[in-house]
Formats: sequence, C-alpha cells, structure tokens
Amino acid sequence: MKKNEFMAVKGLDVRQLKEKAKNLEKEIADLILDKNMKKLKDLKMISKKRKETAQFLTLIKQKEMLAKLETKEEVLKKPEKRSSAI
Repeated sequence: MKKNEFMAVKGLDVRQLKEKAKNLEKEIADLILDKNMKKLKDLKMISKKRKETAQFLTLIKQKEMLAKLETKEEVLKKPEKRSSAI
C-alpha cells in the first residue's frame, strides 16, 4: 500500500477497517489456492497482501485502544459532586 493510500485508510472507522481486513484475508486464501494450482505468477503478492492485512489490523487495534483511553479520560475528568454537609 502506498503512503497516500495508507493516509486515506487511516480516516476510516473501525467497522470499515475490519471489513477491508476480512476481504484481504479472503484474497490471501484465493492467492494461496492459485499458487498451489500453479496459476499464480507473482508469488510476492501473497506477502504483500499479508503486510497490508497487518497494517489494517494494527490500525484497528490503535483505534480501539485510543477509544478506550478517551473514555477513561472522560470518566476521570468528570467533576465529582461533593456533599456540603460539614
């Protein structure tokens, strides 16, 4: 994946990233099948797709961790109600 394509992918939400990762896994399975049937000419295509899948999965994990961290910060920033019974 080229750098400008990767920057565009970073803007997607987690659901779309998971869908693309799932599609890439299917493509990898098809490529492996083609390789075993001696139809695949470019054997490096499998490793390229695996790398692309890893990039998508890394983005998904980063976005999930960021969302979890943001919700934690929101909980910590909420002012607690103090009772004025002194």
